[in-house]
Amino acid sequence: MVAVIVCPFYLLNASADTIDDAPRSAADGCPVLPHEIALDSELGSVGFMKNIAEHPESIRAVAERLLSKALQTREFKEQPKCGETCRGTLRAQIVYRVEPTVFMPEEKQQAVCLTFEEQTKLEPMRFDPKEFDSLDKLNDWIMAFSQGRGDDGKALYDRCSANCSPRYTFYITNDAEQLAISTEVLCGLARDRKSDQYLVSTAIRWQCLND
Repeated sequence: MVAVIVCPFYLLNASADTIDDAPRSAADGCPVLPHEIALDSELGSVGFMKNIAEHPESIRAVAERLLSKALQTREFKEQPKCGETCRGTLRAQIVYRVEPTVFMPEEKQQAVCLTFEEQTKLEPMRFDPKEFDSLDKLNDWIMAFSQGRGDDGKALYDRCSANCSPRYTFYITNDAEQLAISTEVLCGLARDRKSDQYLVSTAIRWQCLND
């Protein structure tokens, strides 16, 4: 049997796009909104010992490294002036994605996981927004959530049941010195637990919010 290895198209280019490469509107030279700018991607290990030791290859260390870098990017801190294309509020978000790299072959997948895969591709599972006063606390919550700890983590695995594996998309904003995070989960194909590698990536997303 051959395991399934997934490499999403949006991660084939791991370096940041430049603002000048973005599609522009005719009105004022701004990118067409919403617009996403790829930043970085790395592999991170979910191995217990590496994460306890906060090894540089652990998913906790990779998350802290990539999120710290994303928070300091010009694209996140200095949004373009898009008065003609955005009549509301232009919001910059960090898009933080985490997913397994190797999945079980389809013939070994449970039927419920195949069903969840199709359902949550169309309509991801969503969880209530949270706010944190530091990146460390936000990262602690992500780790607990993904491991099924706390109320949110327990709710995740109640909804994403059997041996189905979650793939995470977190949207992070900086609101009045608070880091706010919203969470979407694609629950589906079971990962191959012989591999402890997850693909971790960051991007900046600009979108126009109507006031």
